[in-house]
Amino acid sequence: MKRKKPYIPRPVLKNLADDIKKSVVSSEGCLSILDMVEDIPYDIRPQVVDGLSAFHEPAMVAFFYLLKAEYGAELAIVCDRVLEKYRMAGMDISPPAFFEGEFIKTYASASRHTGRMTLDVAWDTGGSGIHMECFYLTFNPDGIHSFFIIDNIPLEQYERDRKTTAEMVELNLEETCYLLYEAFNLNVTHMSRPALGRFMYQKYLDQNINQSYEWVKELMRKVSARLTPRQVINSFFNALSQNDFAYIFSIVSGRQLSPSLFLERFAELLNPDAMLLEGQANEVQGSRHTARVKAQTVRVENHKFYYSEYSFYLLYELGYWAIGDIERHSFNLVDPSSDQSPLSRQVLCRVFEIVDLEALFEVLDRVDNIREVEELPCGTHLRISYFDDNFNHGISFMSGVIADVVINGDELIVISQNRATIADIHDFLNSEPDSAVVVRGDYEISLMTAYTYLGGQYMSFEDLLFSPEEQNIYDDGMRFVTTRYLIKDRSRVLERLDVLKTLKIKLNQECTVYYQIVKESGGNNFLAEYLLGPNWVNVSTFGERDMSLARQEFEEQMYEYLEFDGMEVSNEGFFDVLTSDVKKEHPGLEPALKDIYLDKWYHSHLLPLSGMSPFEACQTEEGSRLLWAMFKNLKQKSKTPCLQYRKNIDLKEYIRKVEQKKEGKQ
Repeated sequence: MKRKKPYIPRPVLKNLADDIKKSVVSSEGCLSILDMVEDIPYDIRPQVVDGLSAFHEPAMVAFFYLLKAEYGAELAIVCDRVLEKYRMAGMDISPPAFFEGEFIKTYASASRHTGRMTLDVAWDTGGSGIHMECFYLTFNPDGIHSFFIIDNIPLEQYERDRKTTAEMVELNLEETCYLLYEAFNLNVTHMSRPALGRFMYQKYLDQNINQSYEWVKELMRKVSARLTPRQVINSFFNALSQNDFAYIFSIVSGRQLSPSLFLERFAELLNPDAMLLEGQANEVQGSRHTARVKAQTVRVENHKFYYSEYSFYLLYELGYWAIGDIERHSFNLVDPSSDQSPLSRQVLCRVFEIVDLEALFEVLDRVDNIREVEELPCGTHLRISYFDDNFNHGISFMSGVIADVVINGDELIVISQNRATIADIHDFLNSEPDSAVVVRGDYEISLMTAYTYLGGQYMSFEDLLFSPEEQNIYDDGMRFVTTRYLIKDRSRVLERLDVLKTLKIKLNQECTVYYQIVKESGGNNFLAEYLLGPNWVNVSTFGERDMSLARQEFEEQMYEYLEFDGMEVSNEGFFDVLTSDVKKEHPGLEPALKDIYLDKWYHSHLLPLSGMSPFEACQTEEGSRLLWAMFKNLKQKSKTPCLQYRKNIDLKEYIRKVEQKKEGKQ
């Protein structure tokens, strides 16, 4: 049955239209309008915009052009439909000019080496003062992080304020456009929404900046601080952890090591499947013109940890130290439970019982620099961060992290390396007379164990404590992971899904599920489930490895048509589509999903099998023992999440799958 369109009361629309008409006359007013639009729930936003077409006012024409300029294809169809109605009603629908002015100059913070910087751009718009556009750029998935406007500020004040601020440099329009485009391109690549105000800063993105490597390198140096050899290498590791290749190439000596040669010779440092956990410059030797820096790294790749030692050779060029060569001395596999592993370090945990969830969120909203990392099956993972711009020290797995805060069901966990931090957060949570939480216990665990809990595999903290720690180092290949997207261009998404799909099932009037089966190891293997809604699509896989593969294929050339909306872990998600109506309409779907699930299970690396798959476990005596121990736990419906009992799969079906494969010698 088709769901009815949401009803938007006319008085609500009229109040909104009145606010729009008052504000759309200025740039700052347009930004406030966009803030109001963002507050409208995403699911009903097109209906609200369409409802505003009932108000035939000239100011509303500018509003709909504002939405087209800001949101592009996301709202273009509904806006074009409204503007056509206005035209047929005899209204003038000529597009407004949101900005006209002449560029004066830009002042930028000399902090590009940190991966963050500010731009204050001055324009002459014909008024008594200047029009200033202020940006906060981050060279990571956040891209253009913040944008605001200050109108009618005296030019003398603009100059005085920036000249008295340390480490500000003057840029021309071309340099300004390049930095903004570089940050915006990261929004596109990571499918994250840039700061509101694109209708104003699109003028920078439209500029065709195609400069040489030397020009870009000179600009990067201009907007970065002068660093010592030790700081250069530590900033290199920081950029490497953020995939900030533009900065990396700016600190490479063009005379000795071009970007192409760097990519060719040091591919292992740039491997997208590896994650840098630690990078540290240890020892520096040198003269006025050359230096050698000994450094070490710890990185993880395919769930294995590697320790490496390097020597970086630096040259002093035009007032800056640049990397001329890199030599690797050692490359060793690290036991993740050894002292050499970053994950073996101890962290402190305080466990609270949540008494009032709504009051807890109100308290957390007042915490500075707190953001959501990911959603969990029964809650969310938040992180409180800080910025450390002192590159006298290297980076670590916990660099910039004050504390991790986990809401999981009816418990709240605060995880930190610092006991004083735990105490400060405790006092903050209990600052109100009626506290939203009650303390239940304090624990000291390894970082490896803590991150297993952060992965959402446990329903309570105590379940984690009863789980053998040695199992935590293995990825559970049957953990059902979902990546959520908001759709900006539905037709493009449908085209991509039609290419990827192996099986398509229409669940109801609004939702369709697609299954992607790929050829692997001589057989058919489930890769991903795509659940398509009215204006969203969820991509789900078993385990992070398959998620990486599925996202790479699904997102290719789709950056402008999707917006990344987060990730979550679901215990029973694969069978959620099997409602009673779906089972009745598609009687063969449940047996097909069971076969897909069991085939995937048989070849997946599982925690209870010490990282082996059931197929591999059958080959050895020790593996067979672990396999039957797992079946015993399944029979008892153990509460341990890594042995989670699947209500759609009977224990006999697991055993039958193993026996069938053994008989078939597969």
